[in-house]
Amino acid sequence: MIKSLLLISYEELKRIFQNKAIASVMFVGIFIYFFFYPQPYLHEAIRDVPIAVIDQDNTNYSRELVRQLDANKSININLHIADLQTAKKLIEERKIYGVVLIPYRFQQHILEGKTSPISYYGDASYILIYSNVATAVNTVASNFGAKISISRKIAQGVDPAVATNSVSPFNSQLISLFNPQSGYATYVIPAAFILILYQTLLIGSILCRLFSKNSDFEITFINQQNDAASSALLLLLGKLLTYLMLYLIYFMMYTVFANYWYDLPRLSHLVVSLSFIIPFIFSTALLGKVVSHFVHTVSDVFCLIIPSSMVIFFVTGLSWPKELMPPLFHLIGDIFPAVPAIVGSVKINQMGARFSEFSPQYWHLWILTIIYFGIAFILEKRNIQKAMSANVREEK
Repeated sequence: MIKSLLLISYEELKRIFQNKAIASVMFVGIFIYFFFYPQPYLHEAIRDVPIAVIDQDNTNYSRELVRQLDANKSININLHIADLQTAKKLIEERKIYGVVLIPYRFQQHILEGKTSPISYYGDASYILIYSNVATAVNTVASNFGAKISISRKIAQGVDPAVATNSVSPFNSQLISLFNPQSGYATYVIPAAFILILYQTLLIGSILCRLFSKNSDFEITFINQQNDAASSALLLLLGKLLTYLMLYLIYFMMYTVFANYWYDLPRLSHLVVSLSFIIPFIFSTALLGKVVSHFVHTVSDVFCLIIPSSMVIFFVTGLSWPKELMPPLFHLIGDIFPAVPAIVGSVKINQMGARFSEFSPQYWHLWILTIIYFGIAFILEKRNIQKAMSANVREEK
């Protein structure tokens, strides 16, 4: 039995690297994704976003506010313009991403103890840029207002310490847990890498069966066994062994080497990560074997899998919080191994979770493995029985 398993595994490995279609997905694609997918996200934090200023007041206070805005790491004020129409045109041309409007009598209102709100008009089609710049403008404006209020109280004879405490009774400190740079790469790359492993393994598993079906090796093996159940079991287990060996290597490349290469946080032990990813590899490969019984050409594979990847990306919670999704989307997500794998892998590798914290995803993957193994075994057995019956009729 062990010899048969190793022989099947070796044959499947040869097929992966000798067939151009399979190799492009399960080998070439893996390395292309690894090196090129993270490139746009390497500059994690948004810095020096170009914006313009409309300073209608042009006083000491307004100029000081502009200097403080320009000193913020998220903002780069490189234009002073006269009106909003000019700003609108520059935003449409993508020369700037927003404009700060300081109104007339800004300084006069402040000196009179009145509020003088400033306005920020930003391009919200780039939500990350808009959010960062709006937050920076709001922070600078709040600090500027607090300093003016403190100075006014001190001028009225209030003790500086009392004046400071009355304006700012407490200091807030923001600590970014598990994402020290508060960067988008740290957030998206680890999850996207698991999705890439899922997609390449699923497509590769389907293609392997399409190209191995009715091959000389499998026909000879089935005839030697002369039993549909044992043939189906050995073929499934032997191929799973190939995928396990290959994707454990890929997983280490994507979650260990990649973290050092791209300077991403990693808090788990390798053994814990590998033990979690084993049922993910099994369940994904077995799902591919199940799907392969319902597709017949290579184009069918890509037409089916590529659209489903968009659904998976959504239900994982990467683009929108899962807690805000309808229950139906949670049920859809339970079908695909990528969803619990992404959640569990991020918990383990980026958050240093204990077993009790990722056990729901771990057992979820094993349940999917058992279900898909049962379905794949039944379909493979039925297919082999048909082939054996056809051979018997031909011999007669």
